[in-house]
Amino acid sequence: MAKAKDPILIIGGGRAAASFVDAYREAGGEALITILSADDSPPYNRPPLSKGVLRGEMEPDGALVHEAEEYDDLVVELRLETTVESIDPGAHTVQLAGGESLPYGTLVIASGAHPRDLSVPGGDLPDVKTFRTLADAVALAEEGPEARKILVVGGSFIGSEIAASLRMRGLEVTLVEQGDHLMPALASEELSDQVAELYREHGVELLLGEQIQEFRANGRSLTGAVTASGQEIEAFRVVVGVGVEPETGFLDGSGLELDNGIVVDDHFRAGEDIYAIGDVARFDDTVAGRQRRIEHWSNADNQGRYLGQALAADGRTAYSEVSVFFTKLFDLQLQVLGDPGAGVDEVVVRGSIADRNVLAFHLRDDRLVGAVVVGQGEDLVEELKVLLREQPEIGDRSRLGNEHIRPKAVFAA
Repeated sequence: MAKAKDPILIIGGGRAAASFVDAYREAGGEALITILSADDSPPYNRPPLSKGVLRGEMEPDGALVHEAEEYDDLVVELRLETTVESIDPGAHTVQLAGGESLPYGTLVIASGAHPRDLSVPGGDLPDVKTFRTLADAVALAEEGPEARKILVVGGSFIGSEIAASLRMRGLEVTLVEQGDHLMPALASEELSDQVAELYREHGVELLLGEQIQEFRANGRSLTGAVTASGQEIEAFRVVVGVGVEPETGFLDGSGLELDNGIVVDDHFRAGEDIYAIGDVARFDDTVAGRQRRIEHWSNADNQGRYLGQALAADGRTAYSEVSVFFTKLFDLQLQVLGDPGAGVDEVVVRGSIADRNVLAFHLRDDRLVGAVVVGQGEDLVEELKVLLREQPEIGDRSRLGNEHIRPKAVFAA
């Protein structure tokens, strides 16, 4: 078993890794920490990539958690452009591309996820890109306006954010989503349809219930795409946002349990002296009552901070956080709380996207399990977190949105 001052290796250089470092040092942890990151930038926050950076409202460095030199002050060796090929839990070592082997006392895997490619003819054209890294955001922000016409494939959070940001820069944008509704994670056709109307009002062409059959080019220069129904789309850049896969290939043969991520216990332990956090961790969400893998900034931040504090202070309290994440679409900021997609059998919507005032209650077996909010204050969000922990039985639907659920001054039913 690792000792308190044995070296800590972190595989991955995202928000979870940075939050772990900050929390570990703040809690008095003294071990030498090495971050092994395949990225060419220090750890950064991903939400600004598809929003502020892509819109030109934020300089790329503004997305960094810390400047590179600050890791020296944190007594952290930051090794960028470093690829991990495998781990050997028995020997407590990590093998790097090129043959180097590094020992660890504690291994923290925060390797995140990588974007899915679109496996159709023309998917390997140079102007067909995925979107995940700071470099991706900078390249699209710089090159996108020259393209004029952009095709975004995928209407979940990342695709929707990219489409909105590019449209705000004056580009012609077509968004293709294979499902019948935009942003299916909202788990509400009513809300999805309202968001779709927002996009149409801003001039985004939406093709819902469509799939890309092939990309077309003149030589190697993209000219557009054709959908499965035969519709032709003119475009000179494509951004593919059809989800991500957990980054676990280097763990083949490691003996760790892999199932759509790294399976961990309620302390994020994956094996002896091995932990996994962030996008790659499949953990027991005690609030939602099921095993989940969550791909959002707040989850990575919360889990990194939890584990950093726990390892520094030898903490043993099980992790228990209400999932919260947000998106920004044009001028609309929307938050999703809890677990709205798992077995929800009813959604009660108060307000509307058009009015920028929404409170949606997601119910399962007559109990509150998720919520979507727009235009509400932080006090309400905190109150909803309490309610999501308690999962109260609702009964009379007229109670939703009045003083029996929360202060009547906040929202009128």
